[in-house]
Amino acid sequence: MMSTLSRLESTLPCRSSQIGQLYNLFGHNEEPFPGSVYISGGPSVGKSIVVSRVLEEVGVKHAVINMIECYTSKILYETILSKLCGLVDTKCENMMDFIDHLQRNRSEIHRSVLIIDKADKLRTMDFNIFPGFLKLKELTGGIHISVIFLSQIILQKFYSKTNIVEPIQITFPQYNKDELLEILTLDIDYARNLIINNAKGGGFEFDVDFYRNYLNVFLSVFYRNCRDLTELRYIARSNFLNYCQPIISKENTISDSLALWRKVAPTLKQALQNLYLRVSTVTLPQSLELPFYAKYLLIAAYLASYNPAKDDKRLFMKYHGKKTKTLRDVKKKSKVSEQLNTVLGPKPFSFDRLLAIFYSIVEDKVGFNNNLLVQVSSLVELQLLSSLSDSSSLDGAKYKCNVNFDFIQTVCKMVGFNIRKYLSDFSHM
Repeated sequence: MMSTLSRLESTLPCRSSQIGQLYNLFGHNEEPFPGSVYISGGPSVGKSIVVSRVLEEVGVKHAVINMIECYTSKILYETILSKLCGLVDTKCENMMDFIDHLQRNRSEIHRSVLIIDKADKLRTMDFNIFPGFLKLKELTGGIHISVIFLSQIILQKFYSKTNIVEPIQITFPQYNKDELLEILTLDIDYARNLIINNAKGGGFEFDVDFYRNYLNVFLSVFYRNCRDLTELRYIARSNFLNYCQPIISKENTISDSLALWRKVAPTLKQALQNLYLRVSTVTLPQSLELPFYAKYLLIAAYLASYNPAKDDKRLFMKYHGKKTKTLRDVKKKSKVSEQLNTVLGPKPFSFDRLLAIFYSIVEDKVGFNNNLLVQVSSLVELQLLSSLSDSSSLDGAKYKCNVNFDFIQTVCKMVGFNIRKYLSDFSHM
C-alpha cells in the first residue's frame, strides 16, 4: 500500500518539498500544530490545492476563507465562525468578540486549521487582524488551532512598526519548463477523449511520447510569455485538435513531427496574442451574472484599455471646449482596420483612470466605497481584468481589460450603453 506521502506526491507532482514540509507540520497526531504558517507564491503554483489535499489526506478539520468574499472584518469573523464552528447567525463585530466565540466553542475547533486565501487583502483591513491571527492559539488560551495564510506576496510586505510573531514560512516557486511539461502531460486522457469525440471517424491511437512532443512544441512558443499553469493548460487543450488535424485528414502521419510543427506554429503564435482573452463568446456575458456597477466598471476598463489617455477629455467631459477639425481627424475616417486600437490589443491603465471613466459614464451618483473595490477585485478574479501590479495598493495600481469587442458590446446592450460613441476608433464616424 502506498504511503500517505507517496500518494500525495503522485497526485500533486513537482511539489514534493512543500508536501513534505506540510506533512511534518500537520501529519502527526501526537504533536501540536504550529500557531501559523505563511505560504507565498505566484498565481497557479499549487498553493491552495496542495494545502487542502494534505490536510484532507491526514484527516485534519479545516476551513478555507477567501478574502475576496470577506471584504470587511465583520464578514471575515462571521464567515470563519460559520465554517469552523457552525455558528450561522452569530453576530461578530471585532477581534475580542471573535476570540470569545472561539473559546465558547473550544471543543468544535480542537485541532483545526484555518486557511486564509488571498491573505494579502488583510493589509487593507483593521491593523490588529493579521497580528491577531498570528497569535490566535495564544489569544484563545491554548486552543489547538492553526492559521495558514496563502498569499502572492512575501511576508516582509506585512511588516509595520509593531513587532509580529514570525510564522513558519513555505515558498511555492514558479514551475520550470520541465515541471510544466510533467504536469501538463497528466492531461493525456483528456486529449485522447478529445480526438475520439471530434475526429468524426478519423481518430487515431497515440501514446504519451506523441503528446509530450506536442507539449514541447507548445511550451517552446508560450513558456517565455506565460508561466500561469491554469492558462497554459487551457491553451494547450484548446490547440491540441489543431495539431492533430493533419493526421486526422491523412495529410501527415503520427511520426511527421516536423511537418506537424510547421502547420500548427501559426495557430499557436496567434493564440499567443490572445493570452487571457479566452472570454470571447456572445452567450457568456449573458450567463455571467455581474452586478450592475460591475458591468459599468468592466465597460470603463475596456474604454481605458482601448482609448489613448489623451482622448479622455474629448470623449468623457461634457464641456471640453470646441475642437477644430484637423487633417488628422479627416484621415481617421480612412483608418485601416490593422491600425485600430481595438485590433492592436489592450493597453494598461491606472486605477484612478478607471474610476474617472466609470464616474463619467454611469448615470447614477455613486459614492466611492468598499463595494466598488470588491467589484474590481471580482473582475480580476474572473479574469475579465488582469492586475499588472500589487493589487493591495491602490497607488499606482495598473490593470488591463481581457475581454474582446463582441463581449463588451453584449454587456453594453444589457445596460443600454452605446460604447461606439466613447471609443476613439469610432467616435469620429
